Amino acid sequence: MIISGKTRLAAVLGDPASHSKSPALHNAGFAAAAIDAVYVAMTVSPSELLATVAGLRAIGLLGASVTVPHKTAVMQCCDELSPSAEKIGAVNTLEFRSDGRLVGHNTDAPGYVRAFEEDSGEEIAGRRVVLLGGGGAARAVAVGVAEAGATSVKVVARTPSKVGWTDAESWTSEKLEQLLASCDLLIDCTSLGLSAENEKLAPCPMPLKRLPKDAIVSSLIYHRKTALIAEAGALGLATVDGSGMLLHQGAIAFEIWTGCKAPIDLMKRGLNSSD
Repeated sequence: MIISGKTRLAAVLGDPASHSKSPALHNAGFAAAAIDAVYVAMTVSPSELLATVAGLRAIGLLGASVTVPHKTAVMQCCDELSPSAEKIGAVNTLEFRSDGRLVGHNTDAPGYVRAFEEDSGEEIAGRRVVLLGGGGAARAVAVGVAEAGATSVKVVARTPSKVGWTDAESWTSEKLEQLLASCDLLIDCTSLGLSAENEKLAPCPMPLKRLPKDAIVSSLIYHRKTALIAEAGALGLATVDGSGMLLHQGAIAFEIWTGCKAPIDLMKRGLNSSD
């Protein structure tokens, strides 16, 4: 594409953000829809978040995605929250309106459900879900799977007392042994899988052998095969990584920013070509 003085800017804000495949996803979408815009990754530390969002609002950004660790903190920058963002208590998409107002949305809940059912060929309805993590991503997924008909949703967190939106269980071997024995869908919503170094911070090994043989193990991480997904696959369990969620939550965000139907197939092709 040719970048000109009329080219609009969109971005993903995270810390880190350099691993993000969102630029490949959205730039493919912009090209397919003939939208004069470019999407970039911006690494923004928590201490710089408020100033960064204020600056992006001032220059009239087309839109922004928000990822770890900013999904809750960015809410204070918004003039308005969509019903989904308000219910979930986290924002992953910023809409910079032409009147100067900043609206926070959350596309993670429907994005996860669409991706899981498409990638696994299974429904969430009737499943007993265990979520690892208690942050904004976990809360969004919890809302999504509950609305999709999960029969139960249990949350496991490293620091349960810090999870203010639900009663979380302690991340201990004993508790995990108990929960995984009656779990149909294990979803890792933590940042542990971002790197091999992060994975060493897990409080204890995950007793995947306790899962029923027809259980599915899912992760929101998409840029690498996590240790959890690798181990689950080695045990013969079905797995779903985060690439589908990235695609579908991004497609919803694309439509919020542009008012155009997202070219899903071409966005998926752009995402796959970045591997």
